[in-house]
Amino acid sequence: MKTVIAWLNEALASKDIGAGMTYYRVKDKTISATNGNIVASHPWTFGKDEFLVPGKEFEKVLSRMTEAPIISLNKDGELILKSGRFRGTVQTLPLTEWDYPGVAGAKWQKLPADLIKLIKALQPFISDNASQAWATCIALKTGWAYATNNIAIAGGACKGLEKVDAMLPMWAVEFILSRVEGLKEWTYNNNFIAFRWDSGAWMRSQLIVGQFPERAAEMVRQSIKAKTTQKIDDKFREVIERIGDLAEDTVLIYAKRIEARFGKAVVEDGVVCEIPKDADCSIFAAKVLLPAINAADSWSPSTWPNPTPFRGPVVSGYVVGRRA
Repeated sequence: MKTVIAWLNEALASKDIGAGMTYYRVKDKTISATNGNIVASHPWTFGKDEFLVPGKEFEKVLSRMTEAPIISLNKDGELILKSGRFRGTVQTLPLTEWDYPGVAGAKWQKLPADLIKLIKALQPFISDNASQAWATCIALKTGWAYATNNIAIAGGACKGLEKVDAMLPMWAVEFILSRVEGLKEWTYNNNFIAFRWDSGAWMRSQLIVGQFPERAAEMVRQSIKAKTTQKIDDKFREVIERIGDLAEDTVLIYAKRIEARFGKAVVEDGVVCEIPKDADCSIFAAKVLLPAINAADSWSPSTWPNPTPFRGPVVSGYVVGRRA
């Protein structure tokens, strides 16, 4: 039971922003939850009672039980949980207080073989700035997937997306990537996208309305063919990560070292890198450069201050540097 709740609880609202959103619904041999962004459901095999139980209280009582509990409803509609001598009673609500969309009638199809790998590679490029809704998504469109934080753009081709045009929001991305095991099917239409696991569990999310900028998508497609002039090996990646993690803002990449500042400190590490013809170094925002370097096995830093192409085994794209 604890495993089921752990799988589902990310879909539960932390604040009561809608009827029953902080409650788990147990009905028709499933347990469901919603936070307004996603709805998720998992098979329920722990009795035949149907109820709407507050998630916080239910989880807290359940967490104190060392053995699988026996659960039942009493005549007053209270949920009783028993584990050995430990006992908890939780007040419930009528099932009518929870009425959110499911996936009845959905036409499920096999998940494209490379989709999850591609989504995982693109997740670091999703923006957390909601001023442009499409930037908080991964765009799935006509055989490709794209993401951008407005400073770096990345994407890759994927068989099975040829007829898809959908904006997959970051909260759906986070949910499925933390539950990859057993994920096998999906379905989508103009309004929502849903994923189903081999256990019978599922999650659905409303799609974001909007379009990924075609110019950015075109740049990603061009990056696949762009000439890259320097390989990225593990040593280079380690130095970028070590210095970048300490950087307050930018990293400066010189011919034989990488430098960053934070507070009153300066750090540097030795590594060989290309530099622009007309500058001593290239400059990049650390938090933007790190995902690109981690995704790439080659790039062209000498193109700075113009957009710098990077290419990797899963995604490719461009990262824009700083001038100062």
